[in-house]
Amino acid sequence: MKHHKPEVTVWNESKIRELFASSSDVQLDVVRFHERDLASAVMLIYSDGLSDTPMISKTILPELNRIYQQTGFDQVLKGVSVGVLPLLPLGGSAAKTDIVDAVFEGDLVLLFLKTNMLFKISICNRPDRQPEESSTEISIKGPKDGFVENIAINVALIRKRIRSTSLCYETTVLGARTRTKVGLLYFEDIIQPEILAEVRKRLAKIDVDGVYSIGQLEEALADVKYPLFPLLDITGRPDYAVSSLLAGRFVVIVDGNPLVLIGPASLGLILKSPEDIHFNFQYVTFTRLIRLFSFVAAVMLPGLWVALSAFHQDQIPFRLMATISVARMGLPLSAQMEMFLLLVLLEIFREAGVRLPSSIGQTLTVIGGLVIGDAAIRAGLVSPSVVVVGAITAVMGVTLVNQSLSTVVSVIRFGVFLASSIIGMYGLILSSFLLLFYMSKLRSFGVPYLSPLSPPIFGDMLKGYMRLPWILMKNRPKVLNPIDPDHKEDRDSE
Repeated sequence: MKHHKPEVTVWNESKIRELFASSSDVQLDVVRFHERDLASAVMLIYSDGLSDTPMISKTILPELNRIYQQTGFDQVLKGVSVGVLPLLPLGGSAAKTDIVDAVFEGDLVLLFLKTNMLFKISICNRPDRQPEESSTEISIKGPKDGFVENIAINVALIRKRIRSTSLCYETTVLGARTRTKVGLLYFEDIIQPEILAEVRKRLAKIDVDGVYSIGQLEEALADVKYPLFPLLDITGRPDYAVSSLLAGRFVVIVDGNPLVLIGPASLGLILKSPEDIHFNFQYVTFTRLIRLFSFVAAVMLPGLWVALSAFHQDQIPFRLMATISVARMGLPLSAQMEMFLLLVLLEIFREAGVRLPSSIGQTLTVIGGLVIGDAAIRAGLVSPSVVVVGAITAVMGVTLVNQSLSTVVSVIRFGVFLASSIIGMYGLILSSFLLLFYMSKLRSFGVPYLSPLSPPIFGDMLKGYMRLPWILMKNRPKVLNPIDPDHKEDRDSE
């Protein structure tokens, strides 16, 4: 991000009114505590909806009046603490961004008209919602609190779980117009210094006029310009963010977003669920293997079916081939067009289900799929076997926890399907090798995307894609090269 030297101005009433001339939500009120004394005149600058306006009339104005009647404002202007108001000086020549940031943070800015001195009082009352269960990551045995749109609340949700000074929190402001606050969380005695330096460097290089989306920041922090796979994990649950921090990763929080970024990420991390740490290791290992299988099958199954049914019928068992042939009698479309039509319909249903309210969307997806699938079979447009393959593919895609990965799978599926539709099994094998080669070349802040499989780290292979008993989870991932390699207590670090 390009840093410009802030423009310093000596502020008075006319310049303040000029600064906020186009902001009708900003109130500019002049209050005089004595009609003939200019020293009693104070300009109140605050934003409706972001500030606690009743507090101004109930607390701040009576206290200012009491201070003026007793001693005047001379002591206040000298920086001497008088009364109970927490006045923070901005000075007489504050930068424009300091004033604008204070007002739109919800603070009350005071301009004493005789001396043109600026102060601010924190009366922030921005519209926020209380932490509640994440709508995308349902909690069964874990905690029910999830991140919200307020960065301070999100940091507090992590802080209440980690009572340690080694957890560091840094903030920066991104976006010349939005002035969005972005936070970086990490353990200074765990995270690899090179990873920390790299994330700081990438945050500093972001030069845009507005940051308003977690996906926007995810792309800006990626190692490559146009990554096909998500190179940072996303979560809405504080407990999962804490476990990632303890593993030696960092967390990026964006004000105004109920999700946070976790990095460095690998395919093994993105396939994990926040709920995994709350269940026994046997069940979690089983479900992780199912997710890995579902990821591969969701990408390859339509292409495999088309390659077999259109090019390599001799590889299908005779009885199954006979059933398929009978079902396909009289169909006007080829096997490739059947599968393509069904995949497009499934994506349309999925998109419609996402856009509609959750209760209606789920009903539409299920009922619409059943009704239209059955109607398509009865109309002789597709065969039952193709509908079954498409339905299995759709269900396997839903098992993926990371929403970014789930959407990417849909895109890759069409690519593999296209190659298989043209040259059969050779296209399936070729696209599989290309996909595997591409994933092996990806890096997330220097960490290989397929680690610990490629390059092989034998000590981490089981932990990367399975869940070991807690008694065996003694070390942090070696691929992250943490300063503190194990989970043992170190009292000297506190």
